[in-house]
Amino acid sequence: MESSTEDSFSIVQDPAVTSIPTSTTMKVDAAATVATKPPGDIPVKLLYSKSKVYVHTSCNTDGYIPGYISIVQKDTNEHLVAWTPENMILSKDMDAFVQVDSNPEDEKDVACAVMIPSLTHDMCELYAFSNRVQDIQSLVVHAPSITKWYGSIVINFRDGHSSAPLWFHDDESRSTMLQKNTQGGKFSANNHLRWGGDEFIDRLSQLVPLTQSKQDCKLYLVEKAAGKAEAVSPTPSTGDSAAARQRHAPKPDTSLFDSAQMDPFVAALKEARWNILEKFSKVTKFSREAAVNVLSHPASKPIVPLLPPRLQSMCNNDAVRATIDDYDSARIYLAKWAASLAAQSDQAAPLERRYRHVGLWGHNDDSWEEQTALGAFEVLNSENDASIPTHTRTGPMTADQWYGFFDPTGRLTVDAHYIRKLIFCGGLDPNVRAEAWLFLTDVYPWDSTKTDRERIAEEKRAKYKQLKAQWDTEQVRTLPEFMDQKHRIDKDVHRTDRTIPFYAKEDMPNPDPLMHVGTNAHLETLKEILCTYNVYNTDLGYVQGMSDLLSPLYAVIRDEGLVFAAFCGFMGRAKSNFYMDQTGMHQQLLTMDVLIQLMDPSLYKHLQRTDSFNLFFCFRWLLVWFKREFSWDDTLTLWEVLWTNYLTDHFHLFIALSILDQHRDVMIDYLQNFDEILKYINDLSNNIDLKETLQRAEILYYQFKQRVQAVDDKRAELKNQINDKEATEEDKRRAESQLNKVPTISELLRRLIPDTELVSNEKGKDDVPSRS
Repeated sequence: MESSTEDSFSIVQDPAVTSIPTSTTMKVDAAATVATKPPGDIPVKLLYSKSKVYVHTSCNTDGYIPGYISIVQKDTNEHLVAWTPENMILSKDMDAFVQVDSNPEDEKDVACAVMIPSLTHDMCELYAFSNRVQDIQSLVVHAPSITKWYGSIVINFRDGHSSAPLWFHDDESRSTMLQKNTQGGKFSANNHLRWGGDEFIDRLSQLVPLTQSKQDCKLYLVEKAAGKAEAVSPTPSTGDSAAARQRHAPKPDTSLFDSAQMDPFVAALKEARWNILEKFSKVTKFSREAAVNVLSHPASKPIVPLLPPRLQSMCNNDAVRATIDDYDSARIYLAKWAASLAAQSDQAAPLERRYRHVGLWGHNDDSWEEQTALGAFEVLNSENDASIPTHTRTGPMTADQWYGFFDPTGRLTVDAHYIRKLIFCGGLDPNVRAEAWLFLTDVYPWDSTKTDRERIAEEKRAKYKQLKAQWDTEQVRTLPEFMDQKHRIDKDVHRTDRTIPFYAKEDMPNPDPLMHVGTNAHLETLKEILCTYNVYNTDLGYVQGMSDLLSPLYAVIRDEGLVFAAFCGFMGRAKSNFYMDQTGMHQQLLTMDVLIQLMDPSLYKHLQRTDSFNLFFCFRWLLVWFKREFSWDDTLTLWEVLWTNYLTDHFHLFIALSILDQHRDVMIDYLQNFDEILKYINDLSNNIDLKETLQRAEILYYQFKQRVQAVDDKRAELKNQINDKEATEEDKRRAESQLNKVPTISELLRRLIPDTELVSNEKGKDDVPSRS
């Protein structure tokens, strides 16, 4: 089943949270008797049937329920409209639905029985309905658009309840595909491209008079009920029924179904896509011998990307490979387009709902619950939105705030934890970064006075001069080992942040005769600091990528000796990224692996299917702390947030998880191999929204704590049941079976939560900010 990322942001009626009572949703009046007897006892004539009309119960395609929307005639004067899930239709009736769906123009009477569900807890049946067409109050029709690839209809009934949005997946529907192949998919009257929704209301209008609301072009009213439209119309109503009738009167000189039709541009896109699918089906009919001949001809280039994999394997010439590469690029482009539309839709959502599609709550992997014996409510601790964590992002700390925290001696008057929290939540004003970063990189102690810091600064500068003197001599400079290392430093520095005005100039001759480019004083200082670190940390020396970590420090602090001290402090936590055996990076990627597996099993399985489980696309992110993924200013903010260690020392892993969470739907829906995912991720560089990323990362961390806590609580609960002397043997066996399904939280994951937060179970819950 194909899906559209844009559809993930549609309004969804979930039985767990719907405000419509189940009894009302299932209500069928006496004229439409519930089929409690065998279906054959209530014969009806099936007038219209449309397949692959879905109810989207969640943003995940696993939550899509396929069904048939139908119009049936029960007797001469009574017609019913129904939506029935596919799995509820008996085999003998399914033949009738398929027959009418496949032959919509056939006038022959087809008898069947439409199943009406009795009260039940089955997810599919909760959405089913069957009502008289006269009981329809109005229809809200959304034609396919750029942001909603599939069109939808909501049916409002006179008793006040409404159907779930019914999504017409035309590319899967038998009748729509037949119309496309035989009629070009066009209505003969005005030659517009047919989609399931406007065909449905066209059929419905033959049974009940429909009028288009003057106030809302997407609202269609049953004329008989026009005076009561304000009860169900999404538009506020004032005045008496006569005024309402005037307000919703038909528009003059306007076709009734204009707003139900697709925009011409969207129709053109669907037309093009359909043509591609049509070519694909024809190509698959070629024999292997014929295919070989076709592939050797230049005229075959446009269709080669449409061939199945087994035929593409015969494409050994460079021209065909280039065509396939172009096709792959187009798929990545479509993925980016879908991601952009999804981001716009997400940002347009109300603030209180914007982050309901983040991580655990938004993706709600049912398979994870089934496999682990934990339900979503156990993880979320509650059955309402108050348990869904939110972020604490604010604006940056101002200079007045920063300096206001110090007493006359220059000592902080508030706890350092409070300062770190404020920086974590909003970052820093650029005017205080030079000083604040020295605290964050452990150059200055948080409890120091101004006098202490002046003394420390002099000591750091003196220490730096001593280290610099160890290599800044003619004897050392001429050593082959040093010359090789110095040349690598020079090359890397000249490739680092040269688009930043601070480093852009070339107003000095380069002292290295092998470098055929100019330089400037700031670049030369970077080289000297890195050469000094090379002799300071002889075990590690200089490794490519270190210049990326140094550059922002020097641009902000500007004092060479203090910059070196800050860089040493930064490298104290980042040096494992540069180990030659890559053990540091391997451990981080391994931690990311188990983190994704715990937090988003669906994405994890997709990465496995696409051979991307090595998470190679995360390597650059973690190596240089996302510096090449964000703009210069955003990188400065991100680093000071990470340096706070406010929630965890490993918050950068949740930054990575946040980026993946923002793009996981697109990756699952569009990207089918490792190369595509790698290119898509690399192309995100400098196109990632930092604010959105930080907000999601914080929410994901809280969700991670909730999930770990839920697993620990469940494991403790089951162990208590097993050890309960009063429990029956059957209860103990059941508890042991469930215990085997509870996931194990590895030590790699437990390290992500500070030890102080693991002291008690309750603290892990209380520290999570929520919407309550």
